[in-house]
Amino acid sequence: MISLKQQTRKPTPSPAAKSSYAKVAVVIGGGVAGWAAARVLSQLGWRGELHEKSSATASKGHALLLMKNGLFALESMGVKDDLLRHGSQIKFAKTRVSGANNSEILTDCVCLPRNALVEALDCSSEIKLFHDSQVVGIEEDDLGSFIRFENGGVRRADLIVGADGVRSVVRQFVAPDFKIRMGRVQEFVALLPKIDNRFSPSQIVRKIHLPKQGLAAGIAPAGPSREVVWIQFDHQRWCEGQQSDRELLESILIQLPRAIGIRIRNAQAVHRWRTCDAVKLERMSRGNVLLVGDAAHPCLPFTSQGANAALVDAVNLGRGLRQHVMLADALDQFCSKSEAAANQHLQAGRMLEREFLSGKMTALPRSASLAAA
Repeated sequence: MISLKQQTRKPTPSPAAKSSYAKVAVVIGGGVAGWAAARVLSQLGWRGELHEKSSATASKGHALLLMKNGLFALESMGVKDDLLRHGSQIKFAKTRVSGANNSEILTDCVCLPRNALVEALDCSSEIKLFHDSQVVGIEEDDLGSFIRFENGGVRRADLIVGADGVRSVVRQFVAPDFKIRMGRVQEFVALLPKIDNRFSPSQIVRKIHLPKQGLAAGIAPAGPSREVVWIQFDHQRWCEGQQSDRELLESILIQLPRAIGIRIRNAQAVHRWRTCDAVKLERMSRGNVLLVGDAAHPCLPFTSQGANAALVDAVNLGRGLRQHVMLADALDQFCSKSEAAANQHLQAGRMLEREFLSGKMTALPRSASLAAA
């Protein structure tokens, strides 16, 4: 016989059940930050949607470096081991500055195409994915916050995650006074099939810095058969008049080693990255609306932290939701952890930019703030 006490006893809630106080999350932005947040939310049992303004996501982008904190975050999401076969483990960085060679041993560093990372994070089998879904703003009424779309539609959710990049529409609601600072050092970047292993061995990043010319360039393996090439240049010194990107690039290539020029000229697409950062937000959330990734803390590429910090954001969000019953408490925990790291990356990026411009950079630049997530 079963007693009344046994019949009415409630089961002990699982961590996922504990975090299910909010049922629906809408993620805006289909880049690394958006898919990472969507994956973590789906793992917690949330019903979710991801809205991407373009018709595709994974095909965009070039390559990136995964560092210790990003790799730790991927491991906690359960996608690290499968992903690593698409990238190249980097063990050495060799930098030539003013005729002197500097070698550096690297640990926990992987270079891979951006689309491989986005595809690994893709959890569209668990959430609803909307392409060509343009968000024009977040608004608020007596019932709370809601999303307004370009087609006139609106959407409410228990949690709205703004992962829509540097020019975030969601940030206009969370922090309307937020101001972007354009970086003085810009980049040309290209991802292409590997040409010659002599110049890009499978475990080595090669870089040259020409401080008198305000230039640097590098080649890194980005998977079994691909490599990424980048050129960094002092925008104030190189951009005069109304040059096209092609004219500017050709004038720079004259100053660089022939191996760089061959690769850049053979690339199907060369992206000009107008770098930027911003003073850290006083707050990354407003009510049930949260910012992650570049929408919350854009940083200069010297730090190698754009994608890594976005992955850590997703992990921090998941931890907050697991550990707190109230959404406000979960978001408070997220903000306290992410804001501290974002400020360290900001300061590191600006210091590294100054070193580049002064000619003092002798190693592969990256943020010193690489603690595990």
